[in-house]
Amino acid sequence: MTKFFATVCLPPTPPRKVPQAVAAIMAPYNSELTEEWRPDGHWDWWAIHSGTGSAYLVLPQHDGDRRLVTAKSVPRRKAKLDALGPLECHGGPRGLLDFDGMRNRAVRAEDDLLAAWTELTATHPPARPFTDFLARHEADPEKYSRSDAKADHLAQPLVQEVAQRAVRGDPHFGTSFLLNDPVAYFAHDHEEVRRWAVRVAVPGFALVALDGSWTDAGMDPETDTDDHWDRANRYLDDLDGEAVVVNVLCHC
Repeated sequence: MTKFFATVCLPPTPPRKVPQAVAAIMAPYNSELTEEWRPDGHWDWWAIHSGTGSAYLVLPQHDGDRRLVTAKSVPRRKAKLDALGPLECHGGPRGLLDFDGMRNRAVRAEDDLLAAWTELTATHPPARPFTDFLARHEADPEKYSRSDAKADHLAQPLVQEVAQRAVRGDPHFGTSFLLNDPVAYFAHDHEEVRRWAVRVAVPGFALVALDGSWTDAGMDPETDTDDHWDRANRYLDDLDGEAVVVNVLCHC
């Protein structure tokens, strides 16, 4: 079971009717339409959702526009939307949304994250990636278990500090670092990380186009994953200004 975001595109739709329109365009991909496994099923529940700091940004000149999808414009009985920060919304007409601002925000977040990591590395001994400990386990699995490898990796002061900050809700180190190795993450070339942040700042893992077609980053294992994000970005950038875009959190 996993969760992912799908970016859903709709024809011009008033905010109060967006939940119903999303339900209609998402319906064919319900994995529980039949009792048997459906290869074209992608979700068993979904909800319109955006988080503060990662929501759609509104172009300043359209702040407060009633066509935006917000907690105020969508009745609570239709969708339970959270209130968001300034110039943030859950979606709306493409022409009111600041996609470039979202990409710039994503890059700033990665720069701030690297700065926070660099600050930690100055006060803690160097840490080794989990793969080093895993290699030791694989070389002698009877004397050094995988659990031992995980424990020794996490016991490193630098890794432990990141984990503790993630638990405390640090604005830089999110909960993903409770599962992923921070040493390996920050070993990546930062410029490549910034490019990736731009690529995934607007579209979700899946894209539901105006014609109802579904594409996602994992549909075809023979296709470069980057192709999905590049196509999705081009599609969203070229959308008519009145077309509505909204993010949906899916579970499958």
